Amino acid sequence: MGGGRGGAPATASARARRPHQPRVLLLCSPCLGHLIPFAELARRLVADHGLAATLLFASARSPPSEQYLAVAASVLAEGVDLVALPAPAPADALPGDASVRKRAAHAVARSVPRVRDVARSLAATAPLAALVVDMIGAPARAVAEELGVPFYMFFTSPWMLLSLFLHLPSLDADAARAGGEHRDATEPIRLPGCVPIHAHDLPSSMLADRSSATYAGLLAMARDAARADGVLVNTFRELEPAIGDGADGVKLPPVHAVGPLIWTRPVAMERDHECLSWLNQQPRGSVVYVSFGSGGTLTWQQTAELALGLELSQHRFIWAIKRPDQDTSSGAFFGTANSRGEEEGMDFLPEGFIERTRGVGLLVPSWAPQTSILGHASIGCFLTHCGWNSTLESVSNGVPMIAWPLYAEQKMNAAMMEVQAKVAIRINVGNERFIMNEEIANTIKRVMKGEEAEMLKMRIGELNDKAVYALSRGCSILAQVTHVWKSTVG
Repeated sequence: MGGGRGGAPATASARARRPHQPRVLLLCSPCLGHLIPFAELARRLVADHGLAATLLFASARSPPSEQYLAVAASVLAEGVDLVALPAPAPADALPGDASVRKRAAHAVARSVPRVRDVARSLAATAPLAALVVDMIGAPARAVAEELGVPFYMFFTSPWMLLSLFLHLPSLDADAARAGGEHRDATEPIRLPGCVPIHAHDLPSSMLADRSSATYAGLLAMARDAARADGVLVNTFRELEPAIGDGADGVKLPPVHAVGPLIWTRPVAMERDHECLSWLNQQPRGSVVYVSFGSGGTLTWQQTAELALGLELSQHRFIWAIKRPDQDTSSGAFFGTANSRGEEEGMDFLPEGFIERTRGVGLLVPSWAPQTSILGHASIGCFLTHCGWNSTLESVSNGVPMIAWPLYAEQKMNAAMMEVQAKVAIRINVGNERFIMNEEIANTIKRVMKGEEAEMLKMRIGELNDKAVYALSRGCSILAQVTHVWKSTVG
């Protein structure tokens, strides 16, 4: 990965076979949740659309996490060149209390000179067809302008969040006239074709004071997105029918639904995972899969209560478990830190829980092969934080959800899945609150057994069928976009 100290692309031999093949340069910010759909997009550009692809990902820490390395190894095997951009030097590092978005934006901004070097080097040997970045990659626009190539964004979250961002300047003007803050709004935000967005469901950056640097950065990012030559969105019209619709007076860039793009190829660390053998021994549709994503954690007390809820439900479960935060639920943006992982490191669980649930439940410390788990016939529902990758993976495998959002846009995703798609039940609605084990157990029972469970299964099955169709149509939409890119290089 990274092609050695100089950061040269790792699969130069592939380029040598077709030296004049148009190439797309993709820049991904330091987030595992972004890297996975970027890797799948790059793979499809190579496999389905006759393009070469170089995926650059900015790094916020060194060395990259094990998951980063696993995804990198897989994408290299698919014929995509990969360049790991170095993390900012310690002298350039931000204070430890800097926000997640600020740290990611800093890492990307510091990488622009290296992006320029790589782009110029590639352009000297083959035509560049486009530069594709995520929402934080706007500083790289100057590179696209210098080289005269289209500048596109790949939005790895749902259209509803992108719509919120694109409408933010207008919403900000409304808030300024009213002299208030978004967090104090008593009426929900109503975007064309989207579920109403209540203040308690907004991303935390929108809840900050409008005079703060955090909010100013979000507003600047929203304005940058509107200036892109086009935006690819990891969604599909059957899930979000209003994609591309804007309110009167709001100018939107061309928007293309190319999803659902999920990583469907098990990476090397997944194939022989012990949990798959355990799942093979369980009845069909009998297991609750619990995961809060690559970095999500609950509080110490809430983790213990979740354990008691799983036990009380009397359903089989597999839990991708992490050591909790002492005081607050949170989420990691840059990957997953290593945890102790062994049973002696699980002193945060209720006394006797491991012994009482042995054989009924399986604890998987820190990381689990989610792609393979959700595709297993024994899985009956997914208790999830509703990160967008996890949500699309659940839909694409026909698995109903219990939505327990924690941070970022996850509350919006959860509302969409419950209110609009009707394939989930939310367990954490509104303001933060402690959720008792009885509520957890009862929600699991609702999703696993009975008339309501059957309705959820029917609807998620129908949506799964639509996702399969949408992916083939998304390939056609992507073909139209890549045709435009190719036309710019002759």
